[in-house]
Amino acid sequence: MTSADMTRNHLTNLGHEPPAAPLVDVRDMIVVHTALLREFRLAPAAVSRTAPGDSRRATAVAAHLRLLCDLLHHHHESEDALLWPKLRERTSPNALDVIEEAEAQHHALDAALSRVGTLRGAWADDPDGVRRDQLAEQLEILHALLREHLDLEERALLPLAAMVMTEGEWQAIGEAGVAAVPKSAMPLAFGMFAYEGDPTVLAEMIRTAPPLARALVPLIGPRVYARRARLIHGSARP
Repeated sequence: MTSADMTRNHLTNLGHEPPAAPLVDVRDMIVVHTALLREFRLAPAAVSRTAPGDSRRATAVAAHLRLLCDLLHHHHESEDALLWPKLRERTSPNALDVIEEAEAQHHALDAALSRVGTLRGAWADDPDGVRRDQLAEQLEILHALLREHLDLEERALLPLAAMVMTEGEWQAIGEAGVAAVPKSAMPLAFGMFAYEGDPTVLAEMIRTAPPLARALVPLIGPRVYARRARLIHGSARP
């Protein structure tokens, strides 16, 4: 079964008649989801491996966590502003409960991100064993919430978006997320996405970038991520 066939089946289950017209390609969001879920799954161990008092490593791990939390926060902001309203306007009443569930999950994730941010800062300032373990525990909670949320999005909401959004509206969601990422962090973010991402989807994600960036980022990004992964996770292929 192709991805388009699976999407049409999901739409039928949610009470929608799948359109005959081509669906919007939403695979770029799955690339982002995969990277974020992987990094948050690995994050508790990265914290726990840090010896008490190792300020240098704690600072490095905390900086990586800050990037992850910022990426997730901006990703959710773009969905809150540009995705949920369109789905509410254009989908059947059968889907409203799912949309409301996803929005409630965003609120829970925002609270978890806030707790992680507070603990991350305290641990970076004073990397003792107690703060380390508290942070690792909160990261485990955050990962569990994120896994549940992304499963719901990919199973139920991305198929709806593929049907009711236009190409331009969908691209605006990705562009909003990209605009919030500092330019200095873009090679690392792209390398993070490229680690497990579909090359054809990755190429489409940077199709509108300036020519120089479009040529260089796919070459530089994976190397930048490999260096970061070795530093944070102990392996270039975590």
